[in-house]
Amino acid sequence: MTGTAMMLAPKNMGEAMEFSKMLAKSSMVPASFKNKPEDIVVAVAWGYEVGLSPMQALQNIAVINGKPSIYGDAALALAQGNPEYAGHKEWITGDGDKAVAHCLFKRVRHGQTIETERTFSVADAKAARLWGKPGPWQQYPARMLQMRARGFALRDAFADALRGVITAEEARDIPTAPGSAPTSAPANPLDAVA
Repeated sequence: MTGTAMMLAPKNMGEAMEFSKMLAKSSMVPASFKNKPEDIVVAVAWGYEVGLSPMQALQNIAVINGKPSIYGDAALALAQGNPEYAGHKEWITGDGDKAVAHCLFKRVRHGQTIETERTFSVADAKAARLWGKPGPWQQYPARMLQMRARGFALRDAFADALRGVITAEEARDIPTAPGSAPTSAPANPLDAVA
């Protein structure tokens, strides 16, 4: 190969199914896609909609409660790749039960800088019955607060880039039916990295 990288991108549904069948047999795809070529096609299609390559889509699109979602780090990458992205900042104020995660995005639209800041607090997590929930909320509570603030800020500041897809961190906490417990989907191991 010369200086250009090979890109695996199906051009029609037949190629997509063959590509997906091959990937479904691979040990390199996430467990949720193993032996599920149809799910791979859907994930790749959703990835295409938001601008992810097929392999990026498999690593960053999660179907939770039958709804596609995107991991927070990939959502951030999509915003950063937008030509109107002008920076962002994330921080946590307060300690213990007074902790509040903040996320601020700057976007330049038509020459005007627009700032979108969203927060998510321990009080918000408690009200949503997330605080202390087994899994990432117990293991990485600060990261989960950060991801929730980031998800809200991203969806409000870059809705066009995300095409309405919510973050996986938020989707996994949505109850499947009235009164039911939220789904516990496999966590993205990158979420554990602070």
